[in-house]
Parts: sequence; structure tokens; C-alpha cells
Amino acid sequence: MSPSSPDYVAPDPLKPVPVKPDLLLVHGAWFGSWCWDPITEPLRERGFTVHTVDLPSVGAAGPRGDLYDDIAAVEAALARIAGPVVLCGHSYGGLPVSEAAAGSSNVVALLYICAFVLPAGVSPLAALGGEPMPWWVPSTDGTSITPADPARLFFNACPPETAERAARRLVPTSTAPVGQPLRKAGWLSTPSGYVVCTQDNSLPEPVQQTMAEVLTRTYTLDADHAPFLSRPDELAATLDAAVAELTSLARA
Repeated sequence: MSPSSPDYVAPDPLKPVPVKPDLLLVHGAWFGSWCWDPITEPLRERGFTVHTVDLPSVGAAGPRGDLYDDIAAVEAALARIAGPVVLCGHSYGGLPVSEAAAGSSNVVALLYICAFVLPAGVSPLAALGGEPMPWWVPSTDGTSITPADPARLFFNACPPETAERAARRLVPTSTAPVGQPLRKAGWLSTPSGYVVCTQDNSLPEPVQQTMAEVLTRTYTLDADHAPFLSRPDELAATLDAAVAELTSLARA
């Protein structure tokens, strides 16, 4: 409404403006913090301060870290942020996010984007019934894994050129986290939401829905495994709405 309108009411300068929590975005296996670039500006336009972290288990060359190194990296990133934070994990990134939140005093909510949500004491391999995913391709020395046909698995809702560029940026992930169990699960004590991506070819929608059942809220996005590339504006809007809802529960 224009200030010249007769119905215009000037904002009260003494009324506090709600401040949104910071967002710490944690990528999954094979990806890097680069994957968040398309949604960083849309989130900033919505009033968020956005942080990212690169996980040591992911890298073009070894030695690579394990799950517990990834948790330590997320904890270190949290320690550099003053004030409330919403931790957001994509895919494998849901695991370090879960444990890091359990030991943090400033995490007010958790968000999982087509991500693993596991209880303490369970490893990804155990959650998969002890069998690796058929599209995991181990290195000759067994220390790392790459995905077969990532364009079909991860980027099936992206424009072809976007899928090709993203597939070229993927790098190997350490095999170590596959067999390592979480020691704590922060979603047990923190308001948590799950963004189910209905076109995901790597983590099918029914699997996502099952993991989401233990969390506070579930949100749905018509996207593939990389919604930050295929549906960046829609993902930013979904995260904004989810943060508002979950943090209101945290304050209740």
C-alpha cells in the first residue's frame, strides 16, 4: 500500500521487527555447498541469513572423512553462528544434522530435504537392510563410492543442461559413513520437518514418507532429488513456510 493512500498506516518504529533464525544448509553425499547456490538469494530475499558447510567425507581426492568428521564439521559451523539456527540437511546430510542438533543449544528447528532420518544406533547400511543401493559404484580400493547415472537418479526434473552440469560436479564420497551409526538423534527433542520430493528416483517417495512419520511436520514438493536445482523458488518458499511453523512450535 502506498504511503499516499488514505488507508495507509505507518509502521510503529518502536514495535520490534520479527527476526528470522539463521539457516545452516548441509549438503548430501557427492554434492558440495555449491548445490545451494540457486536458493541462497531467494532465501536471503525472504529475510534469512544463510550459511553452508562442506562435509569432509565428500571430495575429489582422499583421504576423506567419515560420519563423525561430518558431524564435527556441522558442529563447528554451528559454533560460528550467534543466535538461533535452523539446521537443514539434504539426503545423507540428514545424518550429521541430526546428531549435531542434539548437542547444540541454538538449534531451534530441523529440516530434512529428501534426507535420511535415522534413530541413534542405526547406520545407513542397517537402515537399507544390510544391502548397499544397487546404483552405488565402489572405487577399486573400496574407500569411496560414486553414483551410477546421476542424471536419472538425482536430476530427472531438471532441464537437461542443468542436469549435465550438476552431474559433472559430483565427486566421490567416503564409504565409511555407510556403516557408521548415529550416536544421538536431535529430532527427538527439536521441532522437525521433512520435505518429501515426489519425483525422487534415488530415495523413493514411500521411503521418504516412512522416515517423515517420526517428525513434527511433513511438506511435499513436486521435485526430484535436487529440488534446489529443479525447483529453487518453490523450495525456498517451502523452507520459509516450514521455518515459520516449526519455530512457532519451538516458542510455544
